[in-house]
Amino acid sequence: MEKVKRKYLILLSLLSGILLWLSWPPFSTSFILFFAFVPLLFVEEYIWKENTRYGASVLFYNTFLAFFVWNLFSTYWIYNASLVGAIMAILINSLLMSFPFILYHKLKAVSKNRISILFLVVFWMAYEFLHLNWDLAWPWLNLGNVFAMHPGWVQWYEFTGVFGGTLWIWLVNIVVFSFLKRSIENKKTALASLRLLIRIGLFVAIIGIPIVISLLIPKSTEHKTDYNAVIVQPNIDPYTDKFKAGYFNQQLDILMDLSEQKMDSNTILLVWPETALSIPFDEKTLNYNSYISRIREMLQKYPHLKLISGMDSYKFFQAGEKLSQTARFYPYDSSYYDSYNSAILLDHTPRYKIYHKSRLVPGVEKMPYPRLFKFTEKLAINLGGTSGSLGKQAAPSVFKINETVTAAPIICYESVFGDYMSQFVQKGANLIVVITNDGWWGNTSGYHQHYLYARLRAIEFRKNIVRSANTGISCFINSDGKILQKTGWWEAAVIKQNIAIGSKTTFYAKMGDYLGRISAFLSVIMILLIISRALSKKDVLNA
Repeated sequence: MEKVKRKYLILLSLLSGILLWLSWPPFSTSFILFFAFVPLLFVEEYIWKENTRYGASVLFYNTFLAFFVWNLFSTYWIYNASLVGAIMAILINSLLMSFPFILYHKLKAVSKNRISILFLVVFWMAYEFLHLNWDLAWPWLNLGNVFAMHPGWVQWYEFTGVFGGTLWIWLVNIVVFSFLKRSIENKKTALASLRLLIRIGLFVAIIGIPIVISLLIPKSTEHKTDYNAVIVQPNIDPYTDKFKAGYFNQQLDILMDLSEQKMDSNTILLVWPETALSIPFDEKTLNYNSYISRIREMLQKYPHLKLISGMDSYKFFQAGEKLSQTARFYPYDSSYYDSYNSAILLDHTPRYKIYHKSRLVPGVEKMPYPRLFKFTEKLAINLGGTSGSLGKQAAPSVFKINETVTAAPIICYESVFGDYMSQFVQKGANLIVVITNDGWWGNTSGYHQHYLYARLRAIEFRKNIVRSANTGISCFINSDGKILQKTGWWEAAVIKQNIAIGSKTTFYAKMGDYLGRISAFLSVIMILLIISRALSKKDVLNA
């Protein structure tokens, strides 16, 4: 009999995992997420009622199974870059997702309070906040990201960011769970029928009110300029050609030829993708570099034009200068240097500005916690011209295009971090430029998810987005999250669009992930309560 019960728990857990996967981009069935956690909530409820000796461990096995299925089917594409990286990401993420359920289960045992289920929401949001702010950051499956498929539903992200979406999803799941649970338990009485109607009304309200609010929020005010931006998608295979020795001249020809196809006298911004300048450039000698001179010759035809391009760069430390944790030894003259994944702003003059990517991909561009794990440095996956941990910039900086337009240079993975991007807006950015290379993941759901997530950043900050990808998808996105123009996958392309800038500073741009911070604070208090109650119970038993 016990085996039969365990089997049903496993089936319910698998059902949750499959529903979570089917709700996720690139599927357009985001509404499934509103009840995808319900089977898992029934699993937890059964285990809690049984109150078996191994209740928490059985709950862990089942939640881990559900989240493993979700992670596997939604982020399998990581294996294109690294099989080991994919295995580690899927296992660690599944493990971390299980902890909010375990904490809720423990809190429920010590509090005996019906509203304790609301702290499952708090614990989950705290987990998502952690996953944005530590060295193993992988917020790809944070729940609020799911509405990238339906930005019209979440125009209120300008007030809450994606954490508002996470809160919405969990509240609906709890209402659905409560409705089904009470319907199973209650007998067919007049009072039960009234409660049923109340729950249906609550369900409709909690689903409908946020969507209605989205529809009622006025369209964002944008200042449309007479200037245009040009995006280049060179479509150079990152595995076979992009970093091949002796191939950079041909790559530069492709970039420049495509650029010339669309540029005109009103073009003020040209955008090339991440590591478009793919050979390592010494940042202190750029004005003497022949490749930079070639680019400036092209830019000279358009005196008002600025180029934002990805660049593989490095910088040597001066004698006596304090070394960073990511400093590399250069044996030929016993000096040290840092390598960077950079964005550079160029025009026809000798002036230039560089931004170093700061939100680095764990295991790819950095090894987590270098002071503890310096010995593992050489294990960092090589996805570019340099391997090992990259250097990063201490604080965001913005690129001034002209007196009207100021751009936030966002490099690839950084576009998933709304709170970090808010710092660019606080420094005056009124246009967001995302440069990326999604070709590492092949023709999978990975590149779809990445470009769709950018739509949420547009809403959060009410800023237009110019996105250049090496192999696709490159696009223009307006401040309501609508895609104005985009390229296809795995094609050389160039597109042009008039620039619109957003003058509004949203509540989210000012406050960042405040819902995540509140949840983290409350979670610490609740964890201390759980520990305190557990210790008190132990003292009573030992008395």
